[in-house]
Amino acid sequence: MTRVRANDYELKKQVILDRAVALIAQKGFDGATMSDVAAACGASKSHLYHYFASKEDLLYAIVKEHITGQVAELSAIAQEPRPAAERFQRFVASFVQEGAKSRNHHLVLMNDIKFLPPVQREDVRTLEQELMQLMVGLLREINPERMARAEVNSPYALLLFGMVIWTFTWYERNGPITPAELAERISALFLDGFRSGG
Repeated sequence: MTRVRANDYELKKQVILDRAVALIAQKGFDGATMSDVAAACGASKSHLYHYFASKEDLLYAIVKEHITGQVAELSAIAQEPRPAAERFQRFVASFVQEGAKSRNHHLVLMNDIKFLPPVQREDVRTLEQELMQLMVGLLREINPERMARAEVNSPYALLLFGMVIWTFTWYERNGPITPAELAERISALFLDGFRSGG
C-alpha cells in the first residue's frame, strides 16, 4: 500500500535542507553526520531517511534546489528587453544578492559537490554550465571583438563568477558595504575594464 504524504511534507523537507546546508557549510560534508543533521532538526535519523535515502542525496537536494533557482532567475534576466550592459548589471546584482542571502549554499557548492556520485555531480555541473553560457552571451553582446576567440569565452565568464563566488568566503551582508553596493562595484570594475580594447 502506498504511503500517503503528510500535508506538511514539503515544509519539513525544507527545514531539513536549511539546517543541513548550515551544518555542512560549517563542518564540511565529511565532518557533518546524519546524526548531526537530525540533532539540528530536533528529529531522529529515521525521520531524515524518510526524506533522503543517504547523506549524498541530501547534499544533492541542497545544491540542486539552489542552482536550479539561480538558473531560472538569471536566465529570465539575460532575456529581458534591455541593453546588454544593463542586463549584465542586473545579472550580477541578482547573483550577489542571492549569494549574500545564501552564503552557506555557495560554500557547499565550492567545497562539497566533489562528494556527490558521478551522475549527480555531472547534473550540477551541467546547470553551472548553463549559468556560464548565460554570462558568455551577455559578454559577447557587450564586446563582440573581445569575445571573438572562442577559447577566451569561458575564461572571461569564469573570471567574473570566481570574483563573486570567492567574495562570499569573507563577505558579510551586514557589514559596511551592502550587497547592492558590492554588486554595483563588481559590475563597474569588470565592465569598465572589459569595454576597453579588443
